[in-house]
Amino acid sequence: MKSFKNFLLLLPIVFGSASQRPSEMSGNRIVHNNKDSGKQALLEYVGSVTGKFGYVIGIQVMIDTSVGIRYELNIKREVVIGHVAIFYKFSSPFQTITYNFITHESTVNKSGGAPNSDPKVVVLGNETLDTFMCTHLQHGAGANAVTDYWMSPKVPGVSMLLNTLKTMNPNLPALVFSGAIFKWGGLVRMTSNFVDPKGQTMSMELHLQEANTDIILPSKVFDVPSK
Repeated sequence: MKSFKNFLLLLPIVFGSASQRPSEMSGNRIVHNNKDSGKQALLEYVGSVTGKFGYVIGIQVMIDTSVGIRYELNIKREVVIGHVAIFYKFSSPFQTITYNFITHESTVNKSGGAPNSDPKVVVLGNETLDTFMCTHLQHGAGANAVTDYWMSPKVPGVSMLLNTLKTMNPNLPALVFSGAIFKWGGLVRMTSNFVDPKGQTMSMELHLQEANTDIILPSKVFDVPSK
């Protein structure tokens, strides 16, 4: 289960702000509404975890290359059982703040600047998902947890964000991105299978459902809630 949690915290995002969503989703089709000159982007992911218990996962990524990133994760099983957000601002490049919407508590996470170690991945080939040409990667083959990623450089917002981070400081720690994964582009789909010590299997699936750069994000969405 730890591998699933670690992966979720690698993505920048926000979920559960339905009133702020700039466009509607249709089934599993990815909604595109992009303009090349945009400095803001919204990526929305949906997915599920199956096993002993079933969960529905919702994730969004809000990006503003002049401000930072907001990552929000919502986990439901009949009712919301987890709802957290991670805030990262370029003005504080070695810090993230995690906010729990259930407990209304925030935690400041700092890094001394040493890059995090990246998982070793292997390239399995190229595949087209929706309109994205993706590189299919896999991590952990033969281990208790195996994760597959489909990454594409055409996912809106990701390349401009990485360029911004590199411009700021090429030695920034992987507070937001895992270089071994995101050097292939943005995430389009992910699947993961985990076997716990008791032999029980848990599976997770996550896929991009909305990619939008034709939006205006208020600066306040990148601020940690006051309570």
